[in-house]
Amino acid sequence: MESKPQQAIWPIIRPVLLRYVRPVRVLVILGVAAGVVAAALSGFGLPFMTKSVFPVVFGVEPAPEWMKELLARYLPAGMSMEQSILWLAALLMPLIMFLRGIATYFNSYLLTKAGMEMLARLRSDLFARLQWLSFSFHDRHSRGNLMTTVLQFTQLVQQQLVSVMNDIIIQPLTLLAAVGYLVYAALSSSESAILLGNLLITAGCIPLVRFVGRSIVKQMRKTLAGMDVITATVEETFNTQREVRAFNLQKRQEELLRKVIRAFNAVLLRMTAWHQGLSPAIEVVSALALSYALYQGCSDGLTLEQFSAIALAFYFCYDPIKRLGAVSNQCVMMAMAIEGINRILNAKDETPEPAEPRSLPVPAPGAVDFENVSFSYTAGVPVLRNINVHVPAGQIVALVGPSGSGKTTFINLICRFYDVQTGRVCIDGVDVRELSRMERTKAIGLVSQFSALFRDTIRENIRLGRPEASDEDVLRAGDRARVTEFTDSLPEGYDRVLAEGGGGLSGGQRQRVSVARAFLRNAPILILDEATSALDMRSEAHIQAALDELARGHTTFIIAHRFSTIRMAERILVFENGSIVADGPHTQLYETCMLYRHLYDEQVSRERETTKDEKEASAC
Repeated sequence: MESKPQQAIWPIIRPVLLRYVRPVRVLVILGVAAGVVAAALSGFGLPFMTKSVFPVVFGVEPAPEWMKELLARYLPAGMSMEQSILWLAALLMPLIMFLRGIATYFNSYLLTKAGMEMLARLRSDLFARLQWLSFSFHDRHSRGNLMTTVLQFTQLVQQQLVSVMNDIIIQPLTLLAAVGYLVYAALSSSESAILLGNLLITAGCIPLVRFVGRSIVKQMRKTLAGMDVITATVEETFNTQREVRAFNLQKRQEELLRKVIRAFNAVLLRMTAWHQGLSPAIEVVSALALSYALYQGCSDGLTLEQFSAIALAFYFCYDPIKRLGAVSNQCVMMAMAIEGINRILNAKDETPEPAEPRSLPVPAPGAVDFENVSFSYTAGVPVLRNINVHVPAGQIVALVGPSGSGKTTFINLICRFYDVQTGRVCIDGVDVRELSRMERTKAIGLVSQFSALFRDTIRENIRLGRPEASDEDVLRAGDRARVTEFTDSLPEGYDRVLAEGGGGLSGGQRQRVSVARAFLRNAPILILDEATSALDMRSEAHIQAALDELARGHTTFIIAHRFSTIRMAERILVFENGSIVADGPHTQLYETCMLYRHLYDEQVSRERETTKDEKEASAC
């Protein structure tokens, strides 16, 4: 951003202002109006009291005619003019400060409230957008980067926006009010006129502010990048706790984080040094101007009251300049954060909703067709090549092949996690790109290797399969998936609250909850993606019985490296290098496909060794 001119910041900030400030515009207008009152009372009211009221109170100057007429009209009986003037001055000072304090309070409170509401909307919109962006987008961005954007960049925008909205109005008005008083003083007294020349010194602050601002911007960009690296490092460590502890990597990760934090702090300190250096520099310039005013004013016969009022006005001139310099830097930082936010909000949806979505038959049979489908995650590196497959409704199909051969991608395209480059994928004759997300997801049930359970009760985790399901339906699905076998031993039963990721349940129990969810959904198409690969042989036997029942009557796709899992398949598709090289039942493929025979024999040998080891372990 440092290479961009300042005028390029507005086009970045403007869409966010229009989108998120408009709903809270009443709060913003009221807050700014309160700021205008505070600025007027600060920039003009206080110098006016020093110049015009205090000299009258102390008898240095006679009371002006307007003050005499005002007091004469409302003067209490028996009170002299001198006493009235003293009471007026004594009441006017706290009145000005009271009104200034009230205005400042409402200015801060209303703008802060507006900022919090904007932050809530911005975070909600970002989170919602991320829910619908394609898997391709998530593949290109680390979770640490996305978390930094959603949590920290939005917080930064809210803080800077509130501060900018406040200062962008109050500080220029305070400056204008102070300059207005100086002009008023110059017109009222010939001795004061020469001091207006001091305002020219103000121009000397502008290059200083711009130079420091450019230096701060350079460090700002590095600071934002450092926040991203810290979040990514922490997130990566938390997601790999098993491996970290298994390989005793705690010290390594701690040192890695310390190194990242040290680099971040070094950048932050450089930015702070530039930022904190700006204020003293402007104060030095202000002191020079005031020193000149003192010397020149005394030489020209300026009174103490006149000099005090003008010195106070000069303070209210230079303080806004100092704050406006900070506003410029805040705008640049806000623009940087908004650029990161816009990368999400304006990201192209690579699996968009159809303009005129079609519907599946009711009930949907669940037939699936791949018609000349090719797909690649990276241009020029095909993962699937010219796939042509028809899977009739109700057929159970196993997908077999070496790792990286295209099995999971085949499943991803049915779910439309990605869009094909050529050809089309159809459910019951309808291209999946012509189905709405709701229509498509209702037709597909998924049981994956790692059960996605949420921080909620077992009952509600099952109900996710069909949110409108009754408690009776949930319990029936749990019975069919053998969930009741372990919930009966829990004091809370189905109302047991799970920790993050299903903490508190074993791997087999978590998988049963996932299977129960699929039972409840009762979708015409069922996908079992390595549903038992993370389980031991005994747990697999329990889950497999439930899966056999679940697959009955549904179009089922099974991905499994354990061939015992696919024994119920009526048909097997063998994948190699993105192509289907064989298609048929087990007996046929074992005789005709060398790759399948090799995979099958190798896996059977492995399973025998595993069974032998488990039996020996049980005997011990």
